[in-house]
Amino acid sequence: METAHCPICGSAEFIPFMEVPDRFDSTGEKRWKLVRSVESGLIMLNPRPEASGMEAFYPSGLYDPHLAGGTEKNGFRFSLAARRMLLGYRAGIVLKYHEKPLRELSILEVGCSTGDLLGFLNRKKGIPVDRIAGIETNNAAAQCARNRFGLEIHPAVPRNEWKGRKFDRIVLWHTLEHIHAAGEMLDMLFGMLRQDGLMVIALPNPASTDAAIYGENWIAWDAPRHLYHFTPGTTATLLEKHNLNIFTSMPYFPDTLYNLAYSEKLACRGKKKPFDPLRLSRAVLKTVAALPGYCNDPSPASGIVYFARGA
Repeated sequence: METAHCPICGSAEFIPFMEVPDRFDSTGEKRWKLVRSVESGLIMLNPRPEASGMEAFYPSGLYDPHLAGGTEKNGFRFSLAARRMLLGYRAGIVLKYHEKPLRELSILEVGCSTGDLLGFLNRKKGIPVDRIAGIETNNAAAQCARNRFGLEIHPAVPRNEWKGRKFDRIVLWHTLEHIHAAGEMLDMLFGMLRQDGLMVIALPNPASTDAAIYGENWIAWDAPRHLYHFTPGTTATLLEKHNLNIFTSMPYFPDTLYNLAYSEKLACRGKKKPFDPLRLSRAVLKTVAALPGYCNDPSPASGIVYFARGA
């Protein structure tokens, strides 16, 4: 275990925020401490596992983003099917505001998991495979991406090999919150972003309506895998520190349904109640009630996609 400083202000002065469970710990006995930076307001996990020990907290066959065809178990089949159905929607978001022909775009996804998004951009959008690259630390997920789509996947950014390489789009889709050295990564990625390129960053929002409803059972605390919890304000401050400015943002509606459904399930586990169709229906109704308000103001949305460019 290690203690960390705030990546925004560098301070080690925190106040307790909340203790949360690990959603994969069926006993519910292990609690993780979230703290809030006194200076920046960033919520983060502290203390936390060291980067070298994180693999143990991504259980094989259970962690949603690493699921692939033939590996899904039990209740995760729905999650996998939904993820595949939403690929076109996600790809459209990643490609927003592009001016070049698609065949001329170059794209890097950090935390590309099994490569579904990058594979879709290649096969369905016509972006050449040699203009697409991914970073994925999970060996099984990375190999799946290579085997299924023929993608260039690395366990870390290959600094020497990629010296001078630039990308039109750099995607961090629910990735930044997992990275121990978040600031160092942003600096590295900024150096690889074309002058007119965009960084597309999707993040869960701890200032969301559903985070307030579910408290410690909000699924997107996801301790200890999520190290940081960025609100719209702390996201903007962190990016500005690393020469990136958010020029627009949008709610990502599927996150609302996912977070409400799985938060309801986690809350039922804590209360030792069954997660039955009635409780799932309640989560769906909460989702439907929340969505209209996010269209004009994404700040209370469960998940937000930020579009940033060089300052």
